[in-house]
Amino acid sequence: MAMTPTSHPAPVVLEAAISPLRDGRQLQTTEELIDEARQSLAAGAGVIHHHHNFRLTRDEAVAQVLRIQREVLATFPHACLYNDYLRGEQVMAEKNAHLPALAHAGLLTMAALDPGLTQFAVLDEDGLPSRHRQGGADYAAAHEVVAFARRTGAALSIGIYDPSNLRWTLAYEARGMFPAGSVIKLYFGGQYLINGAPTAGFGLPPTRQSLDMYLSMMAGSTLPWVVSIQGGVLLESELARYALERGGHLRVGIEDMAGLNPMTNRETVEAAAALAAEVGRPVATGAEAKAVLRGIRAAAA
Repeated sequence: MAMTPTSHPAPVVLEAAISPLRDGRQLQTTEELIDEARQSLAAGAGVIHHHHNFRLTRDEAVAQVLRIQREVLATFPHACLYNDYLRGEQVMAEKNAHLPALAHAGLLTMAALDPGLTQFAVLDEDGLPSRHRQGGADYAAAHEVVAFARRTGAALSIGIYDPSNLRWTLAYEARGMFPAGSVIKLYFGGQYLINGAPTAGFGLPPTRQSLDMYLSMMAGSTLPWVVSIQGGVLLESELARYALERGGHLRVGIEDMAGLNPMTNRETVEAAAALAAEVGRPVATGAEAKAVLRGIRAAAA
């Protein structure tokens, strides 16, 4: 639920997106992914978003995701972990082939869902947005993911790239369709894509006014919400502090920064925790973080 700056301070949940997706950047090994996740959790993150080696076959990619989540949860059993989509065309049959495997192994804690197809403008040699990359799932495929989440009880991390994505999400929330612990991620467009390519941007810019607009749309919603700048540095913007003042949560880590800041994953989590302390909000970790996302206020007292 959107909070005003004068509301009682509530614990902050920090998400760390730990994988670099920049063109030409060497892929993280399985061991590095596990170590980055553990370091970020030790620094105060409650949610970890990670990627996998896109060069692997589907079966190999699923095995890698299973190993990463199994070993991280062995050390941090209350962490919320979720990875990216696999390669493929059909959301449930191909892109999300890892989800049934994670559920069967008892390792499914959260799943990604980007409802709606979003075009990300790429600037050409003349500085014109004449090219694009596309991401997300059409609404029929997104409905399948929600149905899977309801069957398994897995929380959803719902990516909002523009207001139409939020309209869809609020309609599903109004019908009680999302499992407990599901989160709205408000993505704001930076000057670059996360692979480092210059862009004309997507959705809304990372400003107070943009966040206010989203929160006005979310009046009456009880889903927790997180802010992130894709292709920018959240902690260097006015948005981070303002989101904390309004009762939101933060997504940091090296993925979204697109190489614009040299901080490590752990350092971004530590900086976010320090900012939360300045605002007067404690950082929730472990079981407390999961309780906060589920709306259990007693755990945050």
